[in-house]
Amino acid sequence: MKVKITKKGEVNIVRVEGAIKSGDEYELAEKMEAYIIPGVAPKFIIDLKKVPFINSAALGLFLNLHKHAYELKGRMVFASLNSDVENLMEITKLSGVFEIFKNVDEAMESFDF
Repeated sequence: MKVKITKKGEVNIVRVEGAIKSGDEYELAEKMEAYIIPGVAPKFIIDLKKVPFINSAALGLFLNLHKHAYELKGRMVFASLNSDVENLMEITKLSGVFEIFKNVDEAMESFDF
């Protein structure tokens, strides 16, 4: 798994490449938490275009990060899910918790500036 975080305005775009499997979620959490600054509403787009698989621990990580961002009046949304990851989100009912967009551009437009 590779993680690259870029900033576009106030939004952190997290591009993940490869399967998120056992142990990877810690690296991902560490990288994302570095962008959460006390007193600042964090804004994240998680781009999963190149992610074929997500394990249950990663889903738990995303829930925790989503909650943390929400508590700080921020947002965390997802973009570019492949059909397998999208099905997983639907089966686990997380598609009702997370905002999911077709691509990064649509996700970016959803942020109010």
